[in-house]
Amino acid sequence: MRLLDYLIGCVALIGLIFTGWWAVYQSGNTPVNLEARLEANANAALAEAGFDWAKVEMNGQRARLTGKAPSVDAVRAAAETVITSSGSGGVIMGGVTLVESEVGAAAAVSPYVWRAIKTDSGAFILMGHVPSRSVRSDLLAMAEARAGEAEVDDRMVVANGAPAANWQGMAKLALESLSELNSGEARLQDTRLRLRGVSMDSAIRARLSADVSNVTAPFRGEPFLRGPALWSATHGEGELILSGSVASEAERDEILSIARQYYAQTVRDEMQVAGEAHPRWLDGVRVGLPHFAGGFQTGVMAFEPEETGLSFEGEATGSTLAYLQQDLATVDSPYPVTVFTDTVQVAVEEIREIDFEADPVAACQAAFNSVMETNKVYFETGAASITRESGNTLDKVMAVSGRCAPDLVIEVGGHTDSTGDRQANLMLSEARAQAVRDYMVSAGFSPSRVAVIGYGPDAPVRDNDTEEGRAKNRRIGFKVQERSE
Repeated sequence: MRLLDYLIGCVALIGLIFTGWWAVYQSGNTPVNLEARLEANANAALAEAGFDWAKVEMNGQRARLTGKAPSVDAVRAAAETVITSSGSGGVIMGGVTLVESEVGAAAAVSPYVWRAIKTDSGAFILMGHVPSRSVRSDLLAMAEARAGEAEVDDRMVVANGAPAANWQGMAKLALESLSELNSGEARLQDTRLRLRGVSMDSAIRARLSADVSNVTAPFRGEPFLRGPALWSATHGEGELILSGSVASEAERDEILSIARQYYAQTVRDEMQVAGEAHPRWLDGVRVGLPHFAGGFQTGVMAFEPEETGLSFEGEATGSTLAYLQQDLATVDSPYPVTVFTDTVQVAVEEIREIDFEADPVAACQAAFNSVMETNKVYFETGAASITRESGNTLDKVMAVSGRCAPDLVIEVGGHTDSTGDRQANLMLSEARAQAVRDYMVSAGFSPSRVAVIGYGPDAPVRDNDTEEGRAKNRRIGFKVQERSE
């Protein structure tokens, strides 16, 4: 028996040693394997839940959560996702036991834009920035209640940077007002609320206009509500739709000809010859339709003779809107003209690889240099009037300006070649720099952040002995500086 006892003891000891070896080196719940598995599960769960800003590193069964969060409740939700990423777990079952947060705040988004669109079918599209997941849920629930059986498309993202005032209350006012319209859009950008759309009921238009116009500071409201249009042009998906009534086939043919000349894709003609003539209404169409068809990205151009006259709504680049306004100012029309639009920034391929956060001054300067290396601001010969072929360059300048840190000051420098009188060139170069500054300010850039200087012929980049060199020296340049106290 004693020998048998020894044999059983040896086998048990060997089994215990094997079990220990397997537990340490082969089991999924070994410290090494468990830690790797928990970390992989946690990061996968964060990615699946849309927390692309968050990352987890495991120390045993304790998770360290890092990243730049857009809101406080996003941190809380991310932590809850991590704690359940490997089941209920715990110490015994091998799950996450604790989440330690080392999360910082994400950079504030500027401008802070939220939008709600109501389509002709009654569907809602919600997009843009919201300050928290709970606010997002509240706005989505409100839209679903107002939409009834219609679809609600949620494209909102949580982001830091909402105004400190009652942003959620303003967004709810916008959504409530929008729901009463037949179709339209509400846009809340920082503290500015814009509501545009169509309602068949003039009393509703008047009431909603008053509500939006009288919002509480620091918010300000800008409504533009109209009745059904007699005639309209609408940007659709890859097509320009012409609809409504015209007085004659001649009017129809002229409008169709303009649209096809300036719109590069399909022009759909749904216009009907019907109703009375409206003298000189085509004057505004002749001037405005080329800009709308060729330059707007979205929107509606409408003619409603009783109240709003000729109106332009939608999105376009800053240069398109500036040139539209200039041309409309030359129209002598018996009808009011309203441009109720939002400026969109162009995509600037030249700055795609620049990190604007690492070194804000150097990044901003590099962006301006990259853009101006291959683009140019053109002026009338011997004058400071910017020509329209500069539109794309100016749009890129504004896009770069918007990416630069808000505490930076931009110097606009004008340069000439050496031809002619030096003093006259100094004056011309300063006037040209001032013209660029005036454009930037009119497009929304802070006047306190932009200065001008005329260098005349004193800072050439090429030899003035050749025409090619002189052309290079006639230029606009930008210098980026930190704001001095």
